[in-house]
Amino acid sequence: MPPAFSEEAEGFTVATPESQGIDSNRLREMSEWVRFEELDVRSLLIVRNGHLVLEWYAGEVTRDSNHNIYSITKSVVSLLAGIAIDQETISGTEATLGDLLPGVTAPAGSAITLDHLLSMRSGFPVARANKAEGLERELFDRINAAPDRTRLILEQLDLVTEPGKTFAYNNIDPQLVGSAIAQAAGESLPDFAEEALFDPLAFEKAAWQFPDDNGQVPGGYGLRLRALDLAKLGQLVLRKGAWKGRRVISEDWIATATRDHTGTGYGYYWWLDPKNGLISAKGVRGQRLEIVPARNLVFVVTAELPPALVASITKKLLEEFVLPAATSDVPLPENSDAWEKLEAEVDLAAKHRPESRDSLPGFRLPQ
Repeated sequence: MPPAFSEEAEGFTVATPESQGIDSNRLREMSEWVRFEELDVRSLLIVRNGHLVLEWYAGEVTRDSNHNIYSITKSVVSLLAGIAIDQETISGTEATLGDLLPGVTAPAGSAITLDHLLSMRSGFPVARANKAEGLERELFDRINAAPDRTRLILEQLDLVTEPGKTFAYNNIDPQLVGSAIAQAAGESLPDFAEEALFDPLAFEKAAWQFPDDNGQVPGGYGLRLRALDLAKLGQLVLRKGAWKGRRVISEDWIATATRDHTGTGYGYYWWLDPKNGLISAKGVRGQRLEIVPARNLVFVVTAELPPALVASITKKLLEEFVLPAATSDVPLPENSDAWEKLEAEVDLAAKHRPESRDSLPGFRLPQ
């Protein structure tokens, strides 16, 4: 076995973990734990120093499978907003709703800015689907079913707090940001995303779900991406907006989007953990894109996990397996035995398909 591979995986060089300072044994233990616990984890990818050192799929999932990334959609929309500002089709984060969506009357619209929308501080009520019932779920369902979601929000909903005052995680603000980007670009959000972000990173099989009657997709959920394309997004943020030497998003925007705007560890649709040095994109049921600048590392998880256990499981994957495996800043001695055992475990994982997956609706399955 060579110390590193020359194979290219869509912009990443495939390498052994040890060549990038990562212990293969810890990665094997992570895979074994997932299987023994019968967890419906679909993919685990690790990129370090721009090298793909782990590409792990379970139970009929492959590199070509795309996944419902749920609220990681919001983080993608944040990047698209930055590109629109870079292109000067949107003037900046101080642009108001009146500037962004002219012709639609909004409550206190002149006071709500793009900054407020990107930091979840618009003042609109909360609409979320993370619970089966309740007022937040009822409002989410009402908006999701509307023939024109943006018009319903702006013309039928009242503000519950003053814009800019209170952080409230929700799906209304990114819906308006997505509409604003489409308005500024003069095309649908999926078309703009394809041209401005997905094509430059050579995405495959990206798909937007749940358009309303006007063709406007939600900005807060519904995007499907391959795990490898999530890794590309992580590397793009890690490299401050550059991909394979090409400037895709300005460095200024990456810095702005990944800075705390709320005092709660939330940037522009990115979660921040200064204590552990993490930049994260998170989706319900265990979708994770973890960026660790100090380790020059990107970690991707796609999964279908019990909501009550998502935080503890994803924390364990990162903090008890991935980060302890990547403690060296220099290559480790090559360990053929450990690497071969890891490869054998990856092959076993490919056959691991929890029975719980059989009863899921199609939108919650890899495609």
